Amino acid sequence: MDAPTGPCDLHLHSHYSDGTMSPDELVGFSASIGLSAVSITDHDTMNGQAEALEAGSRYGIEVVTGIEFSIDDGGASHHILGYCFDHADAALSEALVSLAAQRIERARGIVRLLADRGMAVPFEEVLAEAGKGSVGRPHIARVLHRRGYVASVPEAFSRWISDGAPCNVPKTTLPLDDVVGLVRGAGGVAVWAHPGWNVKKGDLLDRFVAAGVRGIEVWHPNHSERIVEAIAAAARERGLVMTGGSDYHFAEIMQADIGEIAAPRGSLDALRREASGGSH
Repeated sequence: MDAPTGPCDLHLHSHYSDGTMSPDELVGFSASIGLSAVSITDHDTMNGQAEALEAGSRYGIEVVTGIEFSIDDGGASHHILGYCFDHADAALSEALVSLAAQRIERARGIVRLLADRGMAVPFEEVLAEAGKGSVGRPHIARVLHRRGYVASVPEAFSRWISDGAPCNVPKTTLPLDDVVGLVRGAGGVAVWAHPGWNVKKGDLLDRFVAAGVRGIEVWHPNHSERIVEAIAAAARERGLVMTGGSDYHFAEIMQADIGEIAAPRGSLDALRREASGGSH
């Protein structure tokens, strides 16, 4: 059988974090449109990984383990993707349990601030909206919309709960070194997600690389052609794996549909090589 050659969407979110589709649905749709591989990169949780891997076997598409972390770097927020790790790793699992508890406290804080401004958002309704997923701002936004406090989910974010908005509560994050250590300790590869023009800050990228980041997301809905070129050049200079994907969450805030932004098959092959040949 010939080796798969189609593109890969290595940045998808399921209902286990702040998406609306199940891992099975995401993997099945990805297979139906001809992608050769996908990764479910839910925020701070691995709960959908087993389902995604099983779905990959049924639909005949490769699934690589994935996750997305937030980090704070001197007041600036960045995201780190992890790939090709063991989703049964004990240390990684333990860290995620702690982050899940902190997510709930953050959501409670946002709900309290909304109540102070006359917007009653029952926390039980937010939990029900999250379902199997780790509680996040999209769940609060949907309740705000359903209860008529805003005209749309994007408005809920822009007016009330986005970063810097009146009712936002900052997210608890892990330090860069801890995130990279957890991913590498589980046999995986750490990748800087959607860096945008931050890639021009060479000292920032070099610090990430020194911490053990071995890849960078090049293809992303937020990246113009010029940004893609700049990130690709920086990656080549430093020998970093280049990845990409649609960052699909749900239709209301979709910037790109599943597979619309994707990485070439060689990106996944390079991730696999890095995971097998790196020091963990």
